[in-house]
Amino acid sequence: MKVLLLYPKFPQSFWSYDRFMKIAGLKSVIPPLGIITVAALLPKDWEIRFCDRNVNSETEADWAWCDLVILSAMLVQKPDFQALIQKAIQLGKQVAVGGPYPTSVPQDALEAGAHFLILDEGEMTVPKFLEALDQGKTQGIFRSLDKPDVTQSPMPRFDLLQRESYLMMAIQFSRGCPFNCEFCDIISLYGRKPRTKSPEQTLAELQTLYNLGWRGSLFIVDDNFIGNQRNVKHFLRELVIWMRQHNYPFTFMTEASVNLAEDDELL
Repeated sequence: MKVLLLYPKFPQSFWSYDRFMKIAGLKSVIPPLGIITVAALLPKDWEIRFCDRNVNSETEADWAWCDLVILSAMLVQKPDFQALIQKAIQLGKQVAVGGPYPTSVPQDALEAGAHFLILDEGEMTVPKFLEALDQGKTQGIFRSLDKPDVTQSPMPRFDLLQRESYLMMAIQFSRGCPFNCEFCDIISLYGRKPRTKSPEQTLAELQTLYNLGWRGSLFIVDDNFIGNQRNVKHFLRELVIWMRQHNYPFTFMTEASVNLAEDDELL
């Protein structure tokens, strides 16, 4: 199977930092961690090409080459997301979509013509999609009420990225948040019980980025990094050791709830 993974363009906004990116000679702030994790869930014998359209556009040769197009998107990427689905349909390609936008509003993807909707968390639903392909099915919607054990999540395919085009690299330690804020849909997507990777697993991701030559800023993309305070402390204690051993190659950014300030050790 020849598969083209595409990440749609973001429209110009405050969050795209267009002027700063141009001044810095960069293309995008952070890479799309979700779709390169999906890439790691695909069969090893599949041929994969990946384009983050915020960094570089796919070519017509890429479109001609592929059998299947896989897209992931957030709601703000809707215009390019739908345009890519429509182009794929016109070219006679099978289209599979996933990510926060299709998971929250699957009807939009269906109306745009997507054949397969791989919704919720990929560790649970990508295998269902692959099984359907093996059975010769040409369409389907794959969902899961169960949440995956993220200690079983694969190493993201950082090697697929044009790393020099990004301001930061990205990793994920946890999913979910214990709070119930009215402005946030994270608990709808990932639940209120934060699930974390193991310290060894997360450090292996850092080591992979280090081995690939990355130095500088790294965004831990968790929606609440300290949702599971016990586990995050275990990780941070190991991270301190790793950083010292590697002469502090990274600086870190993340998002955390303000109750972090109640814990002296975390603070």
